[in-house]
Amino acid sequence: MAIAKESRKKIDNAVSSSKQLFRSILQAIPDLVSVVDRDFRVVFSNLRGEHEGLNPKVLRKQSRPYCYDLYYPGREKHCDSCHAQEVFDTGKVVVTEKYHPNAGHVEIHSFPIFDEAGTVEMVGEYHRNINARRQAEEALREKNQVLEEIINASPLAIIALDEKINLTLWNPAAENMFGWQKDEVLGRPYPLVSEDCRDELMENIRSLNEGVSRRTMETHRMHKDGTLIDVSLSTAPMLNRDGVTIGYMAIMADIRERKQAQEALRESEANYRTIFDAANDATFVFDPENGDMLDVNRKMCEMYGYSREEVLRLNVENLSAGEPPYTYQDVMKMIWKTKYNKSHMFDWLAKDREGRLFWVEVNMKGAIIGGEYRVLAVVRDITERKAAEEENRKMQERLRQMDKMAAIGTLASGIAHEINNPNNFILSNAQFISDIWPDLNRILTHYAEEHGEFYLGRLSFSEANEFIPKLLDGLVEGSHRINGIVTGLKDFARQEKTRLDQKVDINKVIEASLTMLQNQIRKHTDRFQCILAENLPPVTGSFQQLEQVTVNLIMNALQSLSGRNSGVFISTSYAKSIDQIIIKVVDEGEGMPTEVQQAIFDPFFTTRLDCGGTGLGLSICFSIVKEHGGIIECESEPERGSTFLVRLPVT
Repeated sequence: MAIAKESRKKIDNAVSSSKQLFRSILQAIPDLVSVVDRDFRVVFSNLRGEHEGLNPKVLRKQSRPYCYDLYYPGREKHCDSCHAQEVFDTGKVVVTEKYHPNAGHVEIHSFPIFDEAGTVEMVGEYHRNINARRQAEEALREKNQVLEEIINASPLAIIALDEKINLTLWNPAAENMFGWQKDEVLGRPYPLVSEDCRDELMENIRSLNEGVSRRTMETHRMHKDGTLIDVSLSTAPMLNRDGVTIGYMAIMADIRERKQAQEALRESEANYRTIFDAANDATFVFDPENGDMLDVNRKMCEMYGYSREEVLRLNVENLSAGEPPYTYQDVMKMIWKTKYNKSHMFDWLAKDREGRLFWVEVNMKGAIIGGEYRVLAVVRDITERKAAEEENRKMQERLRQMDKMAAIGTLASGIAHEINNPNNFILSNAQFISDIWPDLNRILTHYAEEHGEFYLGRLSFSEANEFIPKLLDGLVEGSHRINGIVTGLKDFARQEKTRLDQKVDINKVIEASLTMLQNQIRKHTDRFQCILAENLPPVTGSFQQLEQVTVNLIMNALQSLSGRNSGVFISTSYAKSIDQIIIKVVDEGEGMPTEVQQAIFDPFFTTRLDCGGTGLGLSICFSIVKEHGGIIECESEPERGSTFLVRLPVT
């Protein structure tokens, strides 16, 4: 009896341990697991109300609550379609999806629990929250629906093939284009390829399988009635998440109308090509929608240096300067102006194959060519006309400047004459006071000896006695200087008959020039040096003209300086071996590149047109020196200054 009790106790302990292990396993499961009896009471739940789908109040009040009260608070009986009832009735596993007010969507796996007699005693339930999955499925359905609507609404034929070339997608546009209905072709071999396109199809598939992401071509595909349709075909592979090709997509557009238009254009071309190419002006035919060049004539090819085939591959901007207002956008504005058969004319800066820019005159007008509206542009090279207009404009500017300079010269001569009269009055008065000052000084000195120091104005007599003679000498000297400057200006401005038979002292020519240029020298530099050789032999010529040469050279040198620290140096010398007087003018200015040096003696060439330059100074100097039998030379380097040499033969 004791042994039986001991055995019974071991069995109970084993059962208890097994139950405890079973409960621990169920408690460790992250999803909700519960067991209901035939009265639909929950006899076990692994989360004990902690799961969001349970009603905690029910669990606290009742040890074995009804399942419908636990999952659907307020409900008084089980659901009409009860999965637990179905398990009790059939004894089979039931999988269903339901909506819990608190938990949302759940997936329920219900399974029978049998007693020893094989009767379904209870039902186990495994509840899994599938809200995220349902949301993902809903989002996927919406995306698929949007994609399906796009595909169905597309005016282009869109089809899909599996890896065995069977059709898996066939949109309404494909039905309209090729005549087969969807139910006639889906799941069946691709029916559109004629025998002569089989190799093309297989080559296309081979390239897509080898990694080509997309292929586009023009080809033809077969209608249900056997006719061939010209299409523009774009194909791409369909890949799974591992990048493995599982099928192919194809989009096709019917291009029969475009092909027919192109054929009509080619047929009509023969009628006007001869006249088109015989024209003396370059002619373009543009597509008004995008500005594409559809045709050009032979004269255009000659003008721009391209073959016709090359031109038609270019954008119109390649034939233009490419800078506003000569860009593609500017061309399109001109093309759009031709709508409603309006014509207009404008100048354009064009560019040929070598990159040379040249001016053209464009007459643009809309026209019907080959049954299509096109824009016709007739182009004429006007480079020479533009150059002549520009030269004429510059000439007008130079002539206006010359007229202004002549007026200034006349005005300066008149002012010099007006200055001369008051200056002579000042000079005569200064000389008169200088003559009477010795007598006045004796009287004032005698007065100072008898009465002591006194003041003349604000100066004591001793100070006045020292400074008044110097003031009078300065006044007389200044008047003489003014007189010399005025005389030099009058002589420089005076028109004279050209006489080249005078004996001219070059040093005096330079001294006269410097007298007039003192103010300019002080304005431009702190470093001016003049070294004149002694005992120079005279030259034969015109003092005034040679003075004009030196004034021009010195002024140019001063104006080339970048700052007051840069200098100008002038010197004279006698080269006995060649019997020439040499005038040398050196500046530390900006210098000149070679191309400028080659043009500085040309009439009207100037780099200072905006600063009042006429471009005549050095040209006139060259002519004067040449008339005197001499030579004028220039050596210059950018940033290193310039040197001018004037060589004149002695008398």
